[in-house]
Amino acid sequence: MKVVGLISGGKDSFYNLMQCVANGHTVIALGNLHPKPQDNKDELDSYMYQTVGHDVIHLYKDCLEVPLYRQEIKGSPVEQGADYVKTDQDETEDLFDLLSTVKAAHPDLEAVSVGAILSNYQRIRVENVCSRLGLVALAYLWQRDQEELLNEMAQAGVNAVLVKIAAIGLKRQHLGQSIGDMFQYLCKMNQEYDLHICGEGGEYETITLDCPLFKRRIVVEESEVVIHSDDAFAQVAYLRFKKLQLEEKSEDELDSCWMSDVNLDPVWEADELMLPIEEIVHAKQATHKHNDNSGTVTTHGTVAAQEGHRRSSSSEGAFIGNVSKFLSHHSDVVCAVGGTTAFEDKSAKGSRHLSIAEETVVCLQNVQDKLEKIGLSWTEVVFMQVFVSNMADFGVVNGAYKGFFGINPPPRACVGANLPKPCRIQVSCTAIRRGAIPNKTRQTLHVQGMSYWAPANIGPYSQATEQAYHSFIAGQIGMIPSTLDLPMPPSLAKETAWSLRNLSQITTVRQSDLANRTALCIVYVKSADAFAAVIAAWEHISNKKTPPPLLAISVPSLPKGGQVEWQALIHHGKVYAEKAPVSKEDQEGDGYETDDDDMFEVEKRTLHPVILSLSHEPPSTGTGLEALWKTRTQSWFLSPLLTALSVVQVPETSSLSSLFSSLSVSDHKQEGVEQQGLNKGMVQDMLAMMIKAMDRILQKHEQPAAGPGVEGGWTEVVGISLYYHDTLLAQQAHQLGSVFDELLSQYVGKSSLNVAVTLVPVQAIADHGVLALSLHAVGKTPTIPGLLQA
Repeated sequence: MKVVGLISGGKDSFYNLMQCVANGHTVIALGNLHPKPQDNKDELDSYMYQTVGHDVIHLYKDCLEVPLYRQEIKGSPVEQGADYVKTDQDETEDLFDLLSTVKAAHPDLEAVSVGAILSNYQRIRVENVCSRLGLVALAYLWQRDQEELLNEMAQAGVNAVLVKIAAIGLKRQHLGQSIGDMFQYLCKMNQEYDLHICGEGGEYETITLDCPLFKRRIVVEESEVVIHSDDAFAQVAYLRFKKLQLEEKSEDELDSCWMSDVNLDPVWEADELMLPIEEIVHAKQATHKHNDNSGTVTTHGTVAAQEGHRRSSSSEGAFIGNVSKFLSHHSDVVCAVGGTTAFEDKSAKGSRHLSIAEETVVCLQNVQDKLEKIGLSWTEVVFMQVFVSNMADFGVVNGAYKGFFGINPPPRACVGANLPKPCRIQVSCTAIRRGAIPNKTRQTLHVQGMSYWAPANIGPYSQATEQAYHSFIAGQIGMIPSTLDLPMPPSLAKETAWSLRNLSQITTVRQSDLANRTALCIVYVKSADAFAAVIAAWEHISNKKTPPPLLAISVPSLPKGGQVEWQALIHHGKVYAEKAPVSKEDQEGDGYETDDDDMFEVEKRTLHPVILSLSHEPPSTGTGLEALWKTRTQSWFLSPLLTALSVVQVPETSSLSSLFSSLSVSDHKQEGVEQQGLNKGMVQDMLAMMIKAMDRILQKHEQPAAGPGVEGGWTEVVGISLYYHDTLLAQQAHQLGSVFDELLSQYVGKSSLNVAVTLVPVQAIADHGVLALSLHAVGKTPTIPGLLQA
């Protein structure tokens, strides 16, 4: 891409430019914001821009031999919130004006280089401006380890000197010293005073005098020290340059071989996951291949039929009965909207010839209407599931989708599904009412800049939303963050490793514990042959004592042609606890957030995942025969959300296992499998068993041994997703919704429709699964000290 480098003169902006060039981008211009000349100030009180050393900036156009565009800083930090929207008189709008000028002069401009490392304030505002101008932010230093990064800069030939100091341990004699000379001392100050090694806390600023990108270096001939604050503990001082000159570099110094030495693969803690995961996946794939060659059907199922063989489940008639009457759930805390399409009532019949863009708009408008009916808006949505029938429509769907959201759209998982015709998109969502959790505002992670950290979300969704002490994580595929490409050649092992690595990176920055506090994980794979491998990979990284519910399902397609996608709900490791009343006058007491010691006790007393199994015996037979099918149900509860997962599985010794054997043979027999299928009575019994299992789970969590519970039972159930095998249930798909509704009504009440239900056709479910049901319910907040003394 063609890039403009935002430069302050500091080490970060130029080293990020080096990273851009080493990654194959071309620098076509530089951009800088500076104080007004009439202000006669060396430094402004800016949250966004380094201005000390601004008298050097004009030389950089000759150092790099590219145009330099400069803009006066006219605004001030008016909008200082965690998020940014266009605000008059804010200094961010000066950046917008600067980049608008650059783009007008260079219409082929595609990206902006920004040297942000830890500053969300700076990153969010640069990304906001880039988004408005249709540019991509390149931030290769984002979230890098500071000690490793500063040493890397010095070793790569960045000669940047300290131009300002403002921290304990830094003195005026350190001004003018290079980052290479200061490296060991800065590491020592980090250990003693927790000083940010790269100066991310404002401890110091730098000016770059030379780097491998320069055709000419800057030589300081005369400077003076200006004391801003002569504090005994943390002196504030800066250098003012009085005389500078440029010095030509020799041919040897201009050699571009430096690029081969630039670190394009920085090490992250999460990278330790990748090699063992690749090995695990390879081992499972080898075992699977051996089983296939020996004629053995694997225990996790086989590749399901292609879309062309699903005529019955994809017919228009199947759609009518495949819609649940349980449309949404509303409560004081967590709400939900069930599976919604553009074709939900008779009036939609005339809309069956909509374009996919028009259908997406109508679908989301229907979701919006349901949200508004229960007093919510899009800003309160914390997660969305989007199913599309044709992943080739992904770009068009995104274009229509983004029109419904503002600066921080909710995280989502987007996967393919053989939706009943005429539907091509189905959407469901979860929302949490604003202010529902005392003293805990919604936090959103929406990083749009490309980096080595994790894939940028350039599309209309965020990486994560945190609310109600849970992190809702967007679906992660195996993209390489620095390029947003999948590994080539295609490799399930590498994609599994990259996708779990990316998921880990996101949870780490949100301070969530992926291994120990995942409440529910769904892994989507393109081929059922991948089940054993991805399940083994998950078991490698997750807690063995309290394993979270894991659902592995095969779908027709994933974004970018990926082979695996992970969707996770993770508890944040804190609970808002209501103190017990101390007197009649203090009926409610004060609330507070538990600390780490409290949470240890909370988890020890209340986090008891429940696992139960139910079996369906063959009717009118003697004992000793294998069950036709069985249900395995898991739950995970840590206030305030309960998650549960129930899967109907067919044992290999069951007489029904022949259905799965049929799926492993050639495609021309698929139609026969559909016709053989499962009869209505079987499907009804399976659904009844799953709901019965969920009822037992809710009962077990009503009054746990200690702490809060789901006291309201079914009245506290927020949402249910029913995943069904779209080949084995092809003949029953048209009435699946109505049958499920009738059975569910027996538990929630005939007159109550306060549950959001979503029906999702899938190609296969792990372990010979036929149906899978996931459930979310809301529990009560714990009472302190009652909980800890229980």
